[in-house]
Formats: sequence, C-alpha cells, structure tokens
Amino acid sequence: MNEILTNQIGEQLKSARLEKKLSLDDIQGITKIQRRYLAAIEENNLSVLPGDFYVRAFIRQYALAVGLHPDELLGETKPVSISRMSDLSRAHRDNDGVVRAGIDKTQTARTHLVNFMPTIWLGMLIIVALVVIWFVLTHVGSSSQQSGSNDNISVSTSNVTKSSSKASSSSSSSTKTSQIDLGTPETNTSLQTTIYNLSNQSTKKHTVVITAKNSGTTVKVNDASSNILLNETLSSGSKTVEIPTGTTAFNVQFSNVNNATLTVDGENVTVSGTTTSFWNVLFNLNK
Repeated sequence: MNEILTNQIGEQLKSARLEKKLSLDDIQGITKIQRRYLAAIEENNLSVLPGDFYVRAFIRQYALAVGLHPDELLGETKPVSISRMSDLSRAHRDNDGVVRAGIDKTQTARTHLVNFMPTIWLGMLIIVALVVIWFVLTHVGSSSQQSGSNDNISVSTSNVTKSSSKASSSSSSSTKTSQIDLGTPETNTSLQTTIYNLSNQSTKKHTVVITAKNSGTTVKVNDASSNILLNETLSSGSKTVEIPTGTTAFNVQFSNVNNATLTVDGENVTVSGTTTSFWNVLFNLNK
C-alpha cells in the first residue's frame, strides 16, 4: 500500500473535503474513523495507521464520505465495491454486535431417494432368497437333500442379509456431508467487516455460493494473496466459487448487502446485521 498511497491521494481527499466545507471532525462523525488517522492520510503519514488492511479501508471510507470513487482514487482497474486488502492477518476482535450462522437442513428429493436405496436393495435380496428357497424345496426329491439345501440356503440368506446391512450402513454414511463449523464470528462495524477465525481449514477445499435476490448485488471474492476468484455483478441466481486447498484466508465483499445470501460448505452465513451499502465477510482458515 505504501506504493499506492501518495501525497496526491491525500491532497485529493483533503481538497474534496474542503470543497464540501467539511472538517476532519465531520469526516470522523461520518466514517467513525479517528481524527488522527484521517489527518495522517491527508499528510501521507502512514506509520500512524495500524497496517495496510486499515490504510485501504480508511481511504475508501474517507473517499465515499467526500464523494470520490475509492477504486478510481486508488488506481484499481475495475471499480467494484471495496477492494480486498492483502494483509488479512491483522484483523482483530471487536466487541460490537455478534452474528450467529444457521444450518441448512433442507433435503432434496434425490437425497431422500439415495437414503432409501439400501432398503430397496435389501427387499429385493430377500425376495430373491425366498424364490431360491422355494425352488429348492419344490425340485429336490430327497428329504435329506432338501434339509442340506435348506441349511445352505439359510446360511446364504443370512450372509446376504448381513452383507445388505453393511451396504446399508456404508451407503447411509456416504450420504452424510461434512459441514464446516463456523463458530462465533467477530464484527468490526467501523471496517464494515464480519470475521470468522477457523482452525486447520487451510488444508481443505471450500465451496462458496452467493445468491442474488431482488435487484441484485456486486460481489468480489479474493484470497490472502489478492488473487481475484470472482468479481462481477449478479442480477439473479447463484454463483459458486471454489476456494483451493492451501488458501490461508479469503474475503467476500458485497454491495447492496440486503440483496444477497452467502453459504460456505453448505452453512448459511449472515452477511450483515445492519443496513449498509457494502460489507466484507473475512474467513481466516488457519487461526
């Protein structure tokens, strides 16, 4: 960020503020950013700020407060929502509002059918076994042979039943899908960010699904190395993003927050508990 932020950005922000006849105290009231940080941005004194994560976030909120476009100000190629910061490890706990995620327990018709298949197979095997028994009893002339055949068939039927039970157990266990435990998130209202700190999740692949509703939303997803995985406006329907194995953190950013829903590995994630124009949801996968 030191290469991006120049005296010219600070001068542009200050010039826009003065043009709107606003003081630093006014900007502090609008953005909830401390006055000394605002002054440091105007004077290009970055050492005062806690890190690149906050430098970018503070500049964007300052720009919005004085009517400037943050992406154009920072020289980014596609001005969509808030830019993802590359240093995700600096996020910290804030005692403001806490949001809890729910679990989607809805089952599809296909899931019900898969769960019922072991029972169907077991029933078919029992019918086959009964047919075999009937055939032996009606076609073997000798009573001793019938007894031996019945014993063999009984053992065979028992083995079939045990095998079917094992198949049923295996099939039932295979239909269970493991879901990520998101736990309790942290919410930083000044940065408009919800933070999920997860343990030992960087070694797994994760699936993110964003669904647009009403008039749609603009969504940007990128990882800790600032690799953009999704950056587009969704007017309706859903978009799936695969988070690769080895990713230590990723961030999902929204504009028109109330027009979007978010799930991670099948778990519903509340985007924001308040009405805002944009919001970040940050996932640290190796905390």
